[in-house]
Amino acid sequence: MSQQPTSRPATTEAPSIAVLFAGDPPSEGPTSDDLAAATDRLVVDRSADFVDARDRIDRGAVDCVVATHRHDGFDGVAFLETIRVEHPELPVVLLPESVDADVARRAVDADATALVPATAPDALESIITAVENNADASAVESVRMPISDLTVKAEHRLKERALDEAPIGITISDATAPDQPLIYVNDSFEETTGYSPEEVIGANHRFLQGPDTDPDRVAELAEGLAKERNTRVVLRNYTRAGKMFWNQVEISPIFDDDGEVTHYVGFQMDVTERKAARQQLQSEREALDRVLDRVNGLIHDVTEGIVRAGSREEIERFVTDRIGGEDEYAGAWLGRYDATANRVSVTEAAGEHDGSDGSFDLDGDGPCIDALREAVEEQELRSTADTTGFGADAPDGTCVLVPLTYRATTYGVLAVFDDGSPADDRERVVLASLGRSVGASINDVLTKRTITSDTVLEISVELTDDLFLVDLARKLDARFEHEATIPDDDSVLTIVSTDGSEAETVVETAAASDRVLDAETLAETDDEVIVQFRLDDSPLVDVLSEFGTRITAMSADGRALELDFRTGTERAANRVLDALRETYDHVELRAYHEADPERTAYTFREELRNELTERQLVALQKAYVGGYFEWPREAEGQQLAESMDIVASTYHQHLQAAKRKLVEAFFDD
Repeated sequence: MSQQPTSRPATTEAPSIAVLFAGDPPSEGPTSDDLAAATDRLVVDRSADFVDARDRIDRGAVDCVVATHRHDGFDGVAFLETIRVEHPELPVVLLPESVDADVARRAVDADATALVPATAPDALESIITAVENNADASAVESVRMPISDLTVKAEHRLKERALDEAPIGITISDATAPDQPLIYVNDSFEETTGYSPEEVIGANHRFLQGPDTDPDRVAELAEGLAKERNTRVVLRNYTRAGKMFWNQVEISPIFDDDGEVTHYVGFQMDVTERKAARQQLQSEREALDRVLDRVNGLIHDVTEGIVRAGSREEIERFVTDRIGGEDEYAGAWLGRYDATANRVSVTEAAGEHDGSDGSFDLDGDGPCIDALREAVEEQELRSTADTTGFGADAPDGTCVLVPLTYRATTYGVLAVFDDGSPADDRERVVLASLGRSVGASINDVLTKRTITSDTVLEISVELTDDLFLVDLARKLDARFEHEATIPDDDSVLTIVSTDGSEAETVVETAAASDRVLDAETLAETDDEVIVQFRLDDSPLVDVLSEFGTRITAMSADGRALELDFRTGTERAANRVLDALRETYDHVELRAYHEADPERTAYTFREELRNELTERQLVALQKAYVGGYFEWPREAEGQQLAESMDIVASTYHQHLQAAKRKLVEAFFDD
């Protein structure tokens, strides 16, 4: 059920804006609660019902709409198309869960005010900016004083002041005199044109015309005067200083009692900024049309190709050939990221650039390496106009570096070369979406190789280096059992349990470490304490994620860290061990044997993990390890929501979605 908006607070500085949040809340991204909590200026109402939301708009109580769009839920684009019929000027911000060519094209056709992908890192800030820049908050109604209550003299003075102080230029000309001279101009006319009343009284309007004034518009204005009708035109005029401005001129005839025209009243408004904004919008639409022409078949082809691919090599080869080998771009190469060596090595290349032998050390410098390093570390698109660092045969123009990511893991980078203009924001959204799709597909084939392999290897190692958990266990004389590890955008969240230690002591000791960004208690009972640490990085997690392995068990005491993990092939197992030995000085192999390849609880978890979004997975893990499902509960939803830095309602949405997918997986044949 939707909530009714509260009354808007009165303010003279920033009027409140009534926002309707229409549609289902996105599974990832800002919700109506997030929008309402972000700024006091926005009064947010929400409705997930198509008809109810449209009726609210028709009643005129809405300054701006934020419409969500899901392929399997609320069709925000269709909603936008519907309300545009009756409300062409109403600002509408479209918030799709994913952006493809069809969504982008329909949004442009329906004149969306802004298109903000729900998964964008700055989605909430972008929505607020779009709303505040485009919504006209309802004005406070003023009390009207009946003018008939005034004396004739007072009424005359009031009307004269109204004309003089009006915010637009007003002129009056004598229609009965030769050449229809001006007999009155107000203050705004002087401010707009630079001409004082002394200079223009007695002259015709044409002194505002100049070399670039359109004669057709002048003729249209003259025809309106000749036919004694209201006429409006927009034309180039010139100020007294010779500066061109776009003038919206509207002239209306004034008739006497006999029906004869005695005067003309002119209203003049400087619309230069509005004209420039429209021209910019037109240019942006033309640019978007070019983008859509370029990527129209790209998204469809890449999506189909990576779904059919059976290996990482097939995915990399197809994506590179499709993007770099066709007409849309000058060329492309794809490189795998080695977190241990901090290097990107090219595996595939197509088009004008043959970078198949390239290998780039991210510890180096230069514009190309700097952009490549930022793309990997920040998991965001980067571009560079200096492509010489990618080889002498690199095409001239711009190179867009697209990270291939899945959650917090970066599998590689796709370099796209364009010899034309740089990619604009909308094209970058499309390329970023492709990067995430390719990264998810690579993760999928690596995970399936582990799950469905005829030979599943279980490996156990012991690390005695100076690791965070080992150091913490030594200081507290405790033993930690691993509960969950959750890579984030720029950090790693580790959840552990222990007994025999007080939660406050564990948190305080951990927080004193330079590597810990924050630490907090998730749950505490008489027998067990569950805490979470957010680390700035974890080389161990980087190594395991790179090769598609999963932790099955991990524990640490004051002497060593014991780690058990699974992988699908002997080659992958050897690569993981080699990477661990390059990262740590003391790695002891304790077990290395084949496991039962039949579907196990582990494979069930891995298949389910791939169905959950990152937020759903984190919500479910925290609820489980925090004792939320115990009775009585060891942790409440509010506490778990705060640990994820979200509101409780959003946390419960993620948890409910995760539980539904878990139940469906359990009962699915």
